[in-house]
Amino acid sequence: MIRHQPYGIDDPYKRLPTERNPRDPQPDDMVQVSFQTDPKVAKAWLSLETHGQPQEITAQSVGGVDWIVQLGQVKTGAYSYQIHTDSSRSEVFYFEVGAWLELVRLQSIQVNQTSLELRLEDSHGQTKQLSLSFPSLGACRLQLGQAASGLVCRAETIGEQTHVYADGIEICINHQALMLQAKHPSATAWQLEASLAWRWLETQGQISKTEATFYPNLDEALYGLGERFNQANKRGQEHDIRVYEEYKEQQNRTYLPVPLVVSSNSYGLWLNASEPSLFDLKSQPCRIVLEQQPSHVSRFDLHFLVGQKPYDITRIFTALTSEIAVPPAWAFGPWMSSNDWNNQEKTENAIRTTIAKNIPATVLVLEAWSDESTFYAFNDAKYTPKTSQEPPKLSDFEFAGRWKDPKKMIEECHQHGIRVLLWQIPVYRATADDHAPNHTRIQHHADQQHMLQNHFAVKEADGSSYRCKGWWFTGGLVMDFTNPKARDWWFSKRQYLFEDLGIDGMKTDGGEHLWGRDLKMHDGRRGLEMFNAYPNEYVGAYHNFIQKQTKDNGITFSRAGFTGSQCYPAHWAGDENSTWSAYKASIQAGLSAGLSGISIWSWDIGGFSGDIPTVELYARSSAMACFCPIMQYHSEFNSAKDNRDRSPWNIAERHNDPRALEIYRFYAQLRMKMLETLHSQAISLSQAGLPLMRYPYLEYPEARDFLAQDPDAYLFTEDLLICPVVEKGASTREVKLPPGQWVDFWSGAVFIGLNSLTMPAPLERIPVFVRGDSPRLSWWLSLVA
Repeated sequence: MIRHQPYGIDDPYKRLPTERNPRDPQPDDMVQVSFQTDPKVAKAWLSLETHGQPQEITAQSVGGVDWIVQLGQVKTGAYSYQIHTDSSRSEVFYFEVGAWLELVRLQSIQVNQTSLELRLEDSHGQTKQLSLSFPSLGACRLQLGQAASGLVCRAETIGEQTHVYADGIEICINHQALMLQAKHPSATAWQLEASLAWRWLETQGQISKTEATFYPNLDEALYGLGERFNQANKRGQEHDIRVYEEYKEQQNRTYLPVPLVVSSNSYGLWLNASEPSLFDLKSQPCRIVLEQQPSHVSRFDLHFLVGQKPYDITRIFTALTSEIAVPPAWAFGPWMSSNDWNNQEKTENAIRTTIAKNIPATVLVLEAWSDESTFYAFNDAKYTPKTSQEPPKLSDFEFAGRWKDPKKMIEECHQHGIRVLLWQIPVYRATADDHAPNHTRIQHHADQQHMLQNHFAVKEADGSSYRCKGWWFTGGLVMDFTNPKARDWWFSKRQYLFEDLGIDGMKTDGGEHLWGRDLKMHDGRRGLEMFNAYPNEYVGAYHNFIQKQTKDNGITFSRAGFTGSQCYPAHWAGDENSTWSAYKASIQAGLSAGLSGISIWSWDIGGFSGDIPTVELYARSSAMACFCPIMQYHSEFNSAKDNRDRSPWNIAERHNDPRALEIYRFYAQLRMKMLETLHSQAISLSQAGLPLMRYPYLEYPEARDFLAQDPDAYLFTEDLLICPVVEKGASTREVKLPPGQWVDFWSGAVFIGLNSLTMPAPLERIPVFVRGDSPRLSWWLSLVA
């Protein structure tokens, strides 16, 4: 037996010991073939044929059943290879190395009313058309092929330069150097310089990669790229645009990438493509590389965005992609959640405890509610299995065991102003648990067969139903939300949860489950096109269903997303440990998400996983979360005998320190006082295309060098400067004030901006300031008077 899978499971970061590396070789790549054999094999080799030249290469054993073969550096052309042992041989495998082509010479420029068409010659002497159009204020769109319509533009040619003017942007094209410069009309210098010498990898007339370059100044910082857990300035780094589940300590990986980079020089570059891409910000020039489903047409669709300050780029971007949607006002109160609340008794005890201890909450999230076989029936509920076409009703269920009367529980929540969200995933798990009751297994099998027979799951290239290849819910069917009939069937199973039980929304977890470039969707899109687009299809379908069921008074709460996810609020930062480093990383994630348009964002107070947080970490993160778009605590299920949920009373009890409870209660009560204003401010900022959390040094770019010395401070709403305490043991906090006058939220003391302060930071307080010219100044100060 010889085991060789050239693409493995298409995990972008982890390679199987049976793969080819790289999977799709490019010219001059060094290629390695890895495979496995039975343990008894003593000798293996590979026969390779390329450019009409056959050769044999001896394989090297790397221990046990693992072998590798070094093919060496490859050139443009077709390659075939077969793996041999003394007793067997593999099938023949093929790959083809394409050739890089690039634009090398400008032939002509045609000016139309709303676009420019540049005819250029490529390195093979063929003519290509590069089009410029202006889709909205401050935006220029470049794409190979036919120009799109947009704003009216005018152009004038002076010598070897053509200047183009449209609303909010000016472009200069250098004919000889094939360079493009862009700026805001009020700017005195060019803000962006990019190369028009795009190149693309072409194989038998089909394009699989396209690359463009731009030239930041040496002192420019680059930000954004979606929700990112590392330092704000991405200059000097490479970042993949790939929706990916990295369980804890995400570092460069993310659930929510956005192919938008924003410069401190007040321009942005947005790649309007859902396929995986790479932003190489460590080279000079910087590179943007798109990997696409092979096609005769490049899908590279690049937008240049310019403004007067960096957050103008976010405004332009959200205008192009989607308005920032704002959830109902109740979503801005404190949220409570724990995976240890896996039965009605524990859940009701948590609800009654928060009420008895005068700790306000407006949302309860239940993850551990369902049988995790159907994901629409409560755990331990008894019922007679139905045909899969029949939607369930509440009257079908006899509740026993863990959930004895969920309707009563939900009504009790509503009586106390607490809305209820139930957990969901887009995967129908492979098999029911062995301990599942017989009726659950029967219903699970019927639903699974219905999905298979009606082709409701994502497909493999051969038309068979795709099975999840990742580590989470491995082998499960992944729902195809591009199929209208599949959506209707899926949501018919969940409709009773709203109509009969009265829930208010759903925690739409997951969404990072597509592995395989040749997967097929109902609407015709393929794997590479869907790796990033899938979570928006999934969450968007839930969002539309929930808004219909709740008359626009519901919410989704999601982990994964992509460009435009701001229209499906809210999102949270996924799973993190209860550590100071994870806390700091979460703040950075929220700020970079906001720059990329994701405003209604959250994280798990004190961390989600591992040992419970210390009182100090819990207090500091509770204070920060009070001044965060969504304030919520949540925790992983833990089988240990000790209770590890992150409720404030449990933290206090576990540490025998009432301060955890007292401090959380203070900030939760403060949050309730702020609730209506947070909602109205979210609406106001949404209309302006801006997030609730913002980097001070991008809002005040004239003071960037000074303000960037405090990377964890942020602006919140239109009025507040929040300075979270992120260092263990700190009792003071160094603060860098932005320009203008700022008033201490706690004392009312007035300070002049562009000054450094050392502020007291006892355990129960973090430095917070109100903008001195805010029309709401007296109201903010009255909250703690």
